[in-house]
Amino acid sequence: MATVSWVATGDRSDARVERTIANVLRAVHRLLRTEGLASVTFSRVSRETGVSRTTLYRHWSGPSDLISDAWSRVAPSNAVAHTADLRDDLVRLFLAIRDVAESSTMRRSLPTVLVAAEGDPVIAALHADFVQARREPIIERLAEAAAAGQIRPDANLELMVDLLSGPVFYRQLIRRIPTSDDEIAAMVATVLASVSPDGPEGPGGPDS
Repeated sequence: MATVSWVATGDRSDARVERTIANVLRAVHRLLRTEGLASVTFSRVSRETGVSRTTLYRHWSGPSDLISDAWSRVAPSNAVAHTADLRDDLVRLFLAIRDVAESSTMRRSLPTVLVAAEGDPVIAALHADFVQARREPIIERLAEAAAAGQIRPDANLELMVDLLSGPVFYRQLIRRIPTSDDEIAAMVATVLASVSPDGPEGPGGPDS
């Protein structure tokens, strides 16, 4: 396959450059989905896309940087609804998170990303940023609920996010079983019951 190479005359917004970047990222997503992290090398991506390695190096410092760019787009940022029904808002959110966690791309790439993060600072930074960016909207929604008296004001919001997220990823990565809609609803109900203003002490309370 012939390769494409040029000296960019504009910036990243140039239409030709954008098309090339989109083409490369689509190829990386496909490789992550079908073969996993180890398949993403500049030689392989160049063969898959017809984009020269020189052009790849113009936009990404190496395969880790390319994987970081592509993988960060696998899942959209968490969009949490802010309605009067906190439980429904969280159920809808964690159904979406469940769908991402159980997608073929995430199933293949997440375990290897976690391993790679131990020795690759680019991948480690990707993972840290990915997790933090997706936790923040949930923390904000829970803080709003605490201020409105829907959950106890002393609830440990960070721990609540762990308790809500943990089962989804544990079931996917460790047990390798799917999580049903009803199970997502039960997880949310259990965590909210533990921080109910009228209920027993739960995450973050005086007895925790």
